[in-house]
Amino acid sequence: MSVECIQPWLAHRPRRGATVVDTIVMHATCNEDLQQKLSELKEKGFSYHYIIDRAGLPHKCVPYSAVAFHAGNSYGPHELARGISKEQDANHNFVDMTSVNEYSIGLCLVNTNEEGDLYSQEQLDACVWLIKELKGSLPALKYITGHMTVSPGRVSDPAGLDIARIAKKTGLEVWAMN
Repeated sequence: MSVECIQPWLAHRPRRGATVVDTIVMHATCNEDLQQKLSELKEKGFSYHYIIDRAGLPHKCVPYSAVAFHAGNSYGPHELARGISKEQDANHNFVDMTSVNEYSIGLCLVNTNEEGDLYSQEQLDACVWLIKELKGSLPALKYITGHMTVSPGRVSDPAGLDIARIAKKTGLEVWAMN
């Protein structure tokens, strides 16, 4: 399988220090059109490391050695150990303004995120393949989670994606906030 690189890269910044990347955050584009999503991301200064189109072709948008801007105000596997509160304000933002972007890979699938819009088998196969490839370069990868899990109440993607099944096929552990 091949990966198509988006040039120029979407918005990103270097990772801080010796950051260990151990988490994959799954997303849905919430639209049908990859090019439209790329334009929207460029306009807003957001990004994913990878977007997998409906045909199952992965598009690399940011090097995995850099931070992509995909999860915003979010709470992941490391926040509790760092003493970060789970408290959220009325807009479902964590009051400590935390983010999993620093230690995660943002992996997005083209999907409207609406009930009945199924992820294609090609997307799911490409997702599993890509995660296995990433594990070769990022051996500390341990967790997989959804955007809706790390940003509860604020977002709903990737609705309908069986993250547990992807975890089983890739040897990752599903992370959920307790």
